[in-house]
Amino acid sequence: MRAKVRAKRLLPSGCSFHITLRCNSRQFLIAKALRRDVLLAVLNKAQQKFPVRVYGLCLMANHLHLLVKPTDAKDLPRLMHWFAWYSAMALNRLSGRCGHFWEARYFSTPIHPKDHRRELNTLRYIHANPKAAGVRKGFYDPYSNYGHYVRLQSDGISEWHPSFLQLASSLKGCSRRYERFCERYRHQAKAGAKCHWGSRMLKRFVQSSRSNRSKRKRISPGQQQLPFAFDIRLNQIPEEWHQVAVRFRKTNGIRDGDSRLLLW
Repeated sequence: MRAKVRAKRLLPSGCSFHITLRCNSRQFLIAKALRRDVLLAVLNKAQQKFPVRVYGLCLMANHLHLLVKPTDAKDLPRLMHWFAWYSAMALNRLSGRCGHFWEARYFSTPIHPKDHRRELNTLRYIHANPKAAGVRKGFYDPYSNYGHYVRLQSDGISEWHPSFLQLASSLKGCSRRYERFCERYRHQAKAGAKCHWGSRMLKRFVQSSRSNRSKRKRISPGQQQLPFAFDIRLNQIPEEWHQVAVRFRKTNGIRDGDSRLLLW
């Protein structure tokens, strides 16, 4: 039987890429704020290692969205491989788990730089994720860079997209037009996943087997060494990582007068 061949990625030069990366088995592995702080810090380290512009960013409980533009499109696979590897190692170390953290492959969609409408629609879709999921009433979220665009403040990671900068002759005008553009967003609900009796039975079996296991957290002996050590008992991350996350959250997070949290 012939092995299935992976489709070759489209990496056209000069394009931005909409990236979607999901947790393994779509588990809610990044629901905790501290784990998202780690992802922000690792993304910041990736920017130092690879020449890439981050235009859009949203971290959800079981997946993340990015709108990025590498200086050389051919560097995208190396960038994402490093980001997925490093973040998986760090998050497994922090949570005391082992095994795959991310799904086998990330999704990437190239967007031509002259297709301004599609660029803006993609950016808005990324920023609308918390609202569409019912997590927020509005667009502001401490783990989305929507605030970077509307408040016109630097969060240490994001840059303004060229299509955003063409919305008006001034930054304030761009901000207001983008805010109104986002307010017109209407989420289209996806069709619910089909659940057969076998799937439900398997889910109960897995839950039952997990409850019978020891609750002692395990760390894989085969994990590679990283240049830091987490104290799992203290639930801490390196101070420089913490500062990266704090700056991002302060810029983009909910403030007085913004829409409030619905559920978490």
